[in-house]
Amino acid sequence: MKQKVSQISPDKLYASLLKRKNEQEQQGRLKSPIMTANKYLVSSNRNSGGNSKIEAKKSRPASGKDLKDVSSVLLKKTHARQNSKLVETKENSQNLSSSALSLLLKIKQEKNENKQSQIQQAKDVYSQQTIQKKYQKLMEMTKQQQQLILKPKLFKGPRSISNPDISTMQLQIVKANGQSAAGMLYNGQTKTNQDIYKLIQKFSKRENDWYIQVSDGHGTNGHQVAKFLQEVLPELIEQGVMHMTSCYERDKQINLVLKNCFQQTNEELMDSGIDITYSGATTVVVLSFDNVLYCANIGDSRAIIGRMDNKLSVIELSKDHKPDCFLEQARIIQRGGRVQAYSDEDGNPIGPARVWKMDEDVPGLAMSRSFGDYVASEVGVICEPEIIKHSLLPCDKFIVVASDGIWEFLSNEQVVEIVYEYYKKDDTQGACQKLVQLAREAWQREDEVIDDITIVIAFIK
Repeated sequence: MKQKVSQISPDKLYASLLKRKNEQEQQGRLKSPIMTANKYLVSSNRNSGGNSKIEAKKSRPASGKDLKDVSSVLLKKTHARQNSKLVETKENSQNLSSSALSLLLKIKQEKNENKQSQIQQAKDVYSQQTIQKKYQKLMEMTKQQQQLILKPKLFKGPRSISNPDISTMQLQIVKANGQSAAGMLYNGQTKTNQDIYKLIQKFSKRENDWYIQVSDGHGTNGHQVAKFLQEVLPELIEQGVMHMTSCYERDKQINLVLKNCFQQTNEELMDSGIDITYSGATTVVVLSFDNVLYCANIGDSRAIIGRMDNKLSVIELSKDHKPDCFLEQARIIQRGGRVQAYSDEDGNPIGPARVWKMDEDVPGLAMSRSFGDYVASEVGVICEPEIIKHSLLPCDKFIVVASDGIWEFLSNEQVVEIVYEYYKKDDTQGACQKLVQLAREAWQREDEVIDDITIVIAFIK
């Protein structure tokens, strides 16, 4: 009996008895209500009547309530053996319940582990898909960027009415003119003109390309240096431009061509037989290619753009290389030179800053970059050009390239205002003549000498 109880849980036994009771009620066999007393209870009355009642109770089937209310049996003082059986039954049911509970916990834990594993796998898949999508998007953007670089860029000016995405304007130099005038010495005599300019249309055999160069010589043989630059430098640059492989890296290639040509020109100048010990020249070059300007400059000649956008303004294409500019001065000092202006008897500075050797008062050059100037080149004066690129806009009206004879006493703004009046008349020659005249008058007012004056003006349309 003990072994059988250990195999059947109270819940199952209770369900079985209830089923049996229901069957008896359906068959009409149950004629009196089932006693609620436990079959294991023993009455305190010892007579035969009591025994017969107990026997009758034993012969009846146990009700579900008898098995369900085990705690009530233990509270009553019944027979020890009977109580032990009930306790064993309760312990067995508790063991089965704890086993089932541990099994359920184990199953739940396994489900959680499987769920976490599935979630992690889903995350890994999502992460891989996200990375793949980002990689594909990056590749597409790179491809589009390469196509934009390879595609020729048109200037975005006014658009057509029929198709607003198509540019209809091409900006270019349509007319250019230049003029050069010799200066005057202290005694009123006209000096040798050491300025020179070069103006080439259809540069590098292209219809709309232009080459503009202004060189300003200085020293005893400055005029020879300027003449040499006028002949050699444009030819080297043209050869370099015509040998460029493609327009894919045009900016980089043009920068390299200009720097190499400036350096090569200086080397050829060293071997030309011209005495450049204390002689040299500054130079500014402007190249016009497909709506883009490239300006290469060494020294204090200058190039600017006149812009009309509601009002007149100036766009600088070059920067003057003065010895007292921070980076220029640092290079000169590092290479054993010094920067100092002339001084009077009291030590007060007179005029612009100049380049000197550390222990000698030579050469006294008033610019930090130039061609030639052998002595100055030993203390940090270089011929490497500073290159500036500018993309033309519809509001860019004209270019002015000139030596320091123009810029010494005329500001950029004054020059732009004067040229714009002639731009409206489409008169480049008149603009050049007017500026040379005004510059000479300014020199006469402000100084005892007149420097050489050279200017080139180009109209853009």
